[in-house]
Amino acid sequence: MKIEIEDYNRIAIKLKEEYSKLSDFETLSLAIQIQRNQILENGLVVSSSDKHPSALEAIAIALGYEGRSSVTITDVLRNIANGEEA
Repeated sequence: MKIEIEDYNRIAIKLKEEYSKLSDFETLSLAIQIQRNQILENGLVVSSSDKHPSALEAIAIALGYEGRSSVTITDVLRNIANGEEA
């Protein structure tokens, strides 16, 4: 997760330097998309590597979700509410 979100102007300048054939519209559009993705990455606490689970995955794992296709997080929550084993 990145702590700082880059300004779309700085992203656009970097893109224009690396990809000079992009039009101004394409550069600005990509820069805005990249900034939006950075905001989502920070908001959802998503790791850029698979080494660490995202916040939602960590919560699911803590609740007992093991990734089996027949058991959903809803099933795990229902079992916890009923006092049953996960």
